[in-house]
Amino acid sequence: MYIVLEYYLVENFLINFLLLHLTNKVTKSKVGMKSIILGSIISSLYSLIVFVPSLLFLTSFIGKLFISTLIVYITFQGKSIKLFLYQWLTFYIVSFIFAGSIMGLLSSLTNLSEFVSRETNLFQIFTLKHIGFGIVIAIIISSIVFTYSHRKKQMESFLTQARIEFRNKVVSLTALIDTGNTLKDPLSKKPVFVVELSRLITLLPEKLLDYYMSPKDMSLEELFMNLREEVPLILVPFKSLGNEEGLILGFNPDLVIVQHPTCDAELEVERIIIGIYNGKLSSDNEFSGLIDYETIVEGGKYYQPIL
Repeated sequence: MYIVLEYYLVENFLINFLLLHLTNKVTKSKVGMKSIILGSIISSLYSLIVFVPSLLFLTSFIGKLFISTLIVYITFQGKSIKLFLYQWLTFYIVSFIFAGSIMGLLSSLTNLSEFVSRETNLFQIFTLKHIGFGIVIAIIISSIVFTYSHRKKQMESFLTQARIEFRNKVVSLTALIDTGNTLKDPLSKKPVFVVELSRLITLLPEKLLDYYMSPKDMSLEELFMNLREEVPLILVPFKSLGNEEGLILGFNPDLVIVQHPTCDAELEVERIIIGIYNGKLSSDNEFSGLIDYETIVEGGKYYQPIL
């Protein structure tokens, strides 16, 4: 096996440049092009160690770990240990995706006996075409993985914990702080905290649950009459994504406690209606309630439990 040194250096430089550039994009580090080029040059020079027998110890696992850590630090100069670890881990994930894409492509298009043959020119196997396809596949996979990761992270930042108390019973749930949810009762003007029926079962009377199980057995008017003393119900206009505007039933809770979205404190939300949603609000069960941001921040006061 023989290698053309110039091609070897150029390809190593380009591949490492791509890996560092993708890492920069994914972590949103916003480092300059000079830093990425410097890291790529160091990486390509490190690849020459295989031709220097006295430095082969640097190709061991510990050696590679040390050099890769050094390259990431020189390139990104993370301002904190947490940020640096995020950049370092992302660099490795991108590298594994890229390497896996190329090796998978090669295993599909290349005879294995040719791949391990000592007489084969390395660049007859690792052609620019293969590397180009590998880059495209790696970019697509990286984009899918990290777009999902960022979406998940953003979603988590809009989730909060809530507690509803009603008739000496309590339920806890995860709610999505929905800035677009401005649902209010048209009569009282109270904001509506929409919660899945499945999370409210322990709070609601059996007659109301029976209505949801078999709505044809009881009219809405009969339901209101039967529950007017036990649970005074409220009709709230509601429109969900993909559904026409309709009505949901609601009730006034005794107490609603919500975790503050930006600090470690609980807020007691006054003047709020619990809207009963007979369905799923989240396809992957990440949350079971929808509450408006302004309802929490403007309508809540710091909760002080009675000891």
